[in-house]
Amino acid sequence: MAAVRTTVLKKEFRIDNNDEGDFVIFASLPDMGRVGGLVSSFLAQNLKCEQVAEITSSDKPWVAYSDGVVRSASDTYRIFYAPAEKLLVFTGESQPQDPSQLYALCNALLDYAQSLGGRVRRLYGAGGYLRDQLTGAPRVCGVVNNPALKSVLAQAGIEPVGSEITSITWFNGVVLGLAAERGIDAIGLFGEIAETTVPQPLAAKSILSAFSRLEKIHLDIKQLDRQYESILEDLQKKKEPTKYGPGIG
Repeated sequence: MAAVRTTVLKKEFRIDNNDEGDFVIFASLPDMGRVGGLVSSFLAQNLKCEQVAEITSSDKPWVAYSDGVVRSASDTYRIFYAPAEKLLVFTGESQPQDPSQLYALCNALLDYAQSLGGRVRRLYGAGGYLRDQLTGAPRVCGVVNNPALKSVLAQAGIEPVGSEITSITWFNGVVLGLAAERGIDAIGLFGEIAETTVPQPLAAKSILSAFSRLEKIHLDIKQLDRQYESILEDLQKKKEPTKYGPGIG
């Protein structure tokens, strides 16, 4: 079986020594509309974070090729820590390809977090929630892995994910369930989307706004509006007909 390997980049890093106790995890990976990846990468890039570890997974059924040479293909997932917010952020560019690797990755993250000495107060995940005929800003709906957390969502004005959903797949769902098995409270925040193949920064913005309310963390999320406008411009350019017809020269 392919390996999942955790590399600690900052060996002296300990939550209990640095911050005296509880901390929060935000862990999500790209999914429909890349929403989960947009949220976690935003936090890693826009808070005063330092990368403290990374996890490497090599589950690809192919090798990378360049200039006549092949090498093993792998994915690297990065873990950051923002001391002011006492927030551990897990992010990456893809999802594991194999279910066993998915579980190994989730457990590697949770193992690392619980090795830091402090207590994980809460874990958050995020992703896209495919809905038809959306109007206005995307809403955020939530799930919890502990019934006691339903009141936390209600107080923040976050409705539960609809009863039409019976499963939440891959990392952004599985990590919530595995956290419950370790006694770690977790909340999943899912932003409405109507398109799965194009990045959805407005859904990510809504999730970040909800997370900001829940954890009372200030986030400047205006740049996601600019990212949305850039995506619209690119889509429009692809629809515009070329100026020139067939020709030579």
